[in-house]
Amino acid sequence: MNKYFLIMDIGGTKTTGALFTEDGQAVEDYFYVAKSQTFKGEEAVYQNTKDVLLHIIGHFGVNMDEVTGIGVGSPGPLKVNEGIIVHAPLMGWHNFPIVKRLEDDFCKPVYLENDGNLGALAEVRCGVAKGLQNILYMTVSTGCGGGLIVNGQIYHGSHDIAGEVGHMSIEPEGLPCPCGSKGCFELYASGTAVNRRMKDDMARGVQNEVFDSIGYDPEKIEGRILTEAAEKGDAYALECFEREGRYLGIGISNFLNLFDPEAVVLGGGLTKAKKFFHDTMMQTLRERSLAPVSEDTVRYSVMNDRVVLYGAYWMLKEKLMMK
Repeated sequence: MNKYFLIMDIGGTKTTGALFTEDGQAVEDYFYVAKSQTFKGEEAVYQNTKDVLLHIIGHFGVNMDEVTGIGVGSPGPLKVNEGIIVHAPLMGWHNFPIVKRLEDDFCKPVYLENDGNLGALAEVRCGVAKGLQNILYMTVSTGCGGGLIVNGQIYHGSHDIAGEVGHMSIEPEGLPCPCGSKGCFELYASGTAVNRRMKDDMARGVQNEVFDSIGYDPEKIEGRILTEAAEKGDAYALECFEREGRYLGIGISNFLNLFDPEAVVLGGGLTKAKKFFHDTMMQTLRERSLAPVSEDTVRYSVMNDRVVLYGAYWMLKEKLMMK
């Protein structure tokens, strides 16, 4: 009888499900994506989460006897060992027992892990850091999330919050962060930060071809227009990406000096524009890092939106092998 793993990635924007074989292949390379029901209450969001799994089961006509377990990736903070999502404001979840609910509904073992940690796990098991023992994985997108692999395994820390790279302060009296601190890394190095700086420049009366292209409408500011302008050699766009490279270099160098990983793997939407910030980032790393920095020190994920799903597969497989 075939054995399958049900895998899902719960996000604030979308929730994705897939069916994996025992050897780590997504069946038919099929990934089902559903819009997350954010701000609609914890039960509506949970039902949507459950429906994603039901869709996968129905799509493939899988008998639940063939399903070995369910692996779930979720934003944190989490209590991993207890299977609880501590706080997910977009979902309306507070101390939500996601593992127990899914186990009650599907009668299969369920394992939960932070999405950044799963990204890190995927990279060392089957990605661009395959075979390495100590890495930092970081997403550069709406925010900056991350995960740590130490001695080949996810490092959780004392409270399951290790690897929260976005909330390292790089400006002591900097911008206030929703986390309660000031000057957090993701306020300066994320895609959201790039868009905020563009809006600030527009409000100050800065004129350039990037803003010309959207009629100086701040509501139309997005990363795409900056990338398109950089492709054409626009000086303002290129300067924006250079500034992004400097901030990334500052933040990553702190982790290199503290953690001394074999590599840093970057993922997330902003890395699609890496050719515009990579050189500045690497220059900043060489200026600020104690250890030698080579072009192999920073690697870019090629799994894109699927990295959490592959990480959830490896997490589930290894948990079940330990039972």
